[in-house]
Amino acid sequence: MNQTTYAVDNSALLYLALMRKRHTNTYRFTMTMDHEVDPEALQQAMDRIYRRFPTIIAGFRREWLRYRVVPVAEAPLVLPDPGVLIPMTREEIETCTCRIFYRGRDIAYEGFHAAADGFGAIACFTTLAAEYLRIRNQVDIPVCNTLRDWAEAPLAQELEDAYLLHQEGKPMHLPSRYSYQLPGIYNEPRVYPCARIYPTDAVLNAARRHGVSMTSFLSGILASSIMDIQTRHTQKLQPVRIMVPVDLRRMFGSSTLRNFILYALPTMEPGDEKLPIRELLHRFQDQMKEQLNPKRMASIMAYNVRTQAHVLFRCIPMGLKCAIMRLAYKFFGESNSSITLTNLGNVTLPEEMAPHVQSMQCILTPRAGSPYNCAVIALNGRLTITFSRFCRQPELEAVFFAKLDEALAAV
Repeated sequence: MNQTTYAVDNSALLYLALMRKRHTNTYRFTMTMDHEVDPEALQQAMDRIYRRFPTIIAGFRREWLRYRVVPVAEAPLVLPDPGVLIPMTREEIETCTCRIFYRGRDIAYEGFHAAADGFGAIACFTTLAAEYLRIRNQVDIPVCNTLRDWAEAPLAQELEDAYLLHQEGKPMHLPSRYSYQLPGIYNEPRVYPCARIYPTDAVLNAARRHGVSMTSFLSGILASSIMDIQTRHTQKLQPVRIMVPVDLRRMFGSSTLRNFILYALPTMEPGDEKLPIRELLHRFQDQMKEQLNPKRMASIMAYNVRTQAHVLFRCIPMGLKCAIMRLAYKFFGESNSSITLTNLGNVTLPEEMAPHVQSMQCILTPRAGSPYNCAVIALNGRLTITFSRFCRQPELEAVFFAKLDEALAAV
């Protein structure tokens, strides 16, 4: 049994503070295989790989002044899929926040965001899927790309809290600004996903025709869609801000499997709805470039890390800490943006593995105070865009996909 425990990283404490009985910040990755999933082989794979990810396949122990990450003592059971992103119980969060499900040809991985961001989750999930295929299909799959060697010990750099290592400079606190919040009746706790698959090259080429990155292209179209909806519901317009998570590993040379992300907040102002789409997309591109520079990111990290490291904050009991953070987030957090758009990029699998995996999807839990979220992921030339919502009415995705189809069709 692994007796080692780990301090929570800088992002994890916020996710732990915000968890509620009916809402936890979780995500779900799904691989659709070329065959009916074999539960026995999947369990054997989990039995082999779980020790390789001690900070991901783990629980969170609450102590008087802090939380600790506690690796599991034995592999979690793989289970038939009971439904999409059912809120995690406190018992699950204490024992194991990694859930593996199967249904038909799908293998699903659900994780609590306090344990890892998308990069760490994909490393864990693809390693599990590769070992599953080795067992079931007797295929030799090399360790490369996102895959890890489950037989080796976890690497020290994979377990590090990268926020502590790369925060520097004068602390920078980002001012809060109210953003438009999408309407919708909150039908908790069921999550309604809506996904469309596009050829990756088609979306990438459309972005290039406009002279912007894919993330700027999609976030600009998303902001325009939300602004259209806002004009239907009110005459007094608010800014539309898209929260775009940014993986900091390449920027700072880190290989941690724990959380290491910050956010860009490109904004569409009232009046921008009159702009040609190309100009709007370039404004989003310019804002992203301005916000995503290493010095600025390091200063934001410095503010976050030093706030949590302050002696007064460290001496506050954990229950009171969580209450303070929940209150602050209620007024200055979620209302600071209209929606999250996470682009997880292109997942590259070894050529021996790729033919057995037909597609991959990511679903985010919608926010507690607004009904939507959006995730984008690409695999084998197929880009999957998935909206998740608590409300039954699919208003946003209908507007967004219509605008995206129009942009793709334009010469």
